[in-house]
Amino acid sequence: MWDSDTEAEPDPPDWSKNVPDEVLKQLSPREKKRQEIINELFHTERTHVRGLKVLDQVFYRPIREQLVLPPDQLELLFANLEEMLIIHSQFNNLMKAKRKESPIVGDIGMLLQFFFVQFEGEAFQKAAVSFCARQQIALDALKEKRKKEPKLHNFLTEAEMNPVCRRLQLKDIIPTGWIRLTKYPLLLENLSKHTPSECEEFTNLQWAIERSKEILSHVNKAVKEAQDEHRLAEIQRRLDRSQFDKVDHPMATEFRNIDLTKHRLIHEGCLNWRIANRPKLIDLHVLLLEDVIVLLQKQDEKYVLKFYNPTLSPVIKVSTVLVRPNAVDKKALFLVNTSQNGAQIYDLVTPSYAEKRM
Repeated sequence: MWDSDTEAEPDPPDWSKNVPDEVLKQLSPREKKRQEIINELFHTERTHVRGLKVLDQVFYRPIREQLVLPPDQLELLFANLEEMLIIHSQFNNLMKAKRKESPIVGDIGMLLQFFFVQFEGEAFQKAAVSFCARQQIALDALKEKRKKEPKLHNFLTEAEMNPVCRRLQLKDIIPTGWIRLTKYPLLLENLSKHTPSECEEFTNLQWAIERSKEILSHVNKAVKEAQDEHRLAEIQRRLDRSQFDKVDHPMATEFRNIDLTKHRLIHEGCLNWRIANRPKLIDLHVLLLEDVIVLLQKQDEKYVLKFYNPTLSPVIKVSTVLVRPNAVDKKALFLVNTSQNGAQIYDLVTPSYAEKRM
C-alpha cells in the first residue's frame, strides 16, 4: 500500500551530509546554492507524490469502495488523480535516478526539458487542467454536503485523523496539485540565477521555465473558465424572468428564453442605475458577458430580470453599446444603446460613489 515516498519529511534534508568533506570544500558558494535549490526541487517533488498517494489511498479508493459519494461527485472531486500520480511519480523517479549518479547533482536541464517541454509536456498540461479546473467547485460542494450528511462527515473525520495526513484535512490536501504548479517557475528561476548563463544547462532551464509558466497560465485560465461557467449556472438556476417575459419589447422577444450558461462571463459586479423621474437609485447586479450586458436586481435568493422603463431593456447587446463618461459625475458613465431608433441612454454609477453623494 505504501512505499519509501511515505517517509518523506515535510522539510528538505541537509544535502551536504551525503557529500564527502573534501568534495564539499571544493564547491563554490554559487554551486552550493545550486545544490541547495536542486535538493529542494527534488524533495518537494517527492513530498508532492506522497500527498497524491495519501489522496489516493486514504480518501479516493475508500470513498469509491464504500460508496460514500456518488460517482459524479467522486469524479468531480478527484478527477484524474490516478493519471496525475503516474505522471508525477515518473518525474520523481527520474529525480531519484539523477541523485544516485553522484553526491553532487550535475546538470538537470535535459531532465526538466523531458518533463516540461518534450514527451511529457503536453500530456502533463492536459492532465493538470483536468485535475485542477473544477477542484474549488468540488470542494465548495463537499463542504455543504459534509454539513448535511453525517455518514460523509464521520468518514472524512476518521480519515483525516490518519497519521499520514499530518493533521491536514482533505480540503487542504487536494489543492496541492495547483500549488505545485505555482512552485515550479519559482524554483527553476532561482536555479537559473545560480547557473552560468553561457552554458547549455542555462538554455535548457530557460525553456523549462517558460514552459512551466505556460502550463500554469493554461491551468489558471481553465480554472477561471470553470468557475465562471459554474457561476452562470448558479445565477441561471436563481433567475426570475417572469416580469421580463411579459413585456412587449423586441429585446424581450429575442431573449425570452435567455440561458446564461450559453454565454461566456467576462465580469460581474454591482452598479446603481439612475432613471429619470425616479427619486431612488436602483441597485443592480450586472453581468458583462461576451455578447450581452445583463442588468439584474438581487431580491432575496433570486436574480430578477425586468424592465424598469418601457424603453430601457435590462438586456443590452454589446455590439450596439457605446460607453461615454459622465462629464458631471466623474465616477459615473453612460451606456448608449444604438440598436433602436434614437439613442437609449443608461445612466450608471458605482455604489460607493452613490453613497458618498447621498
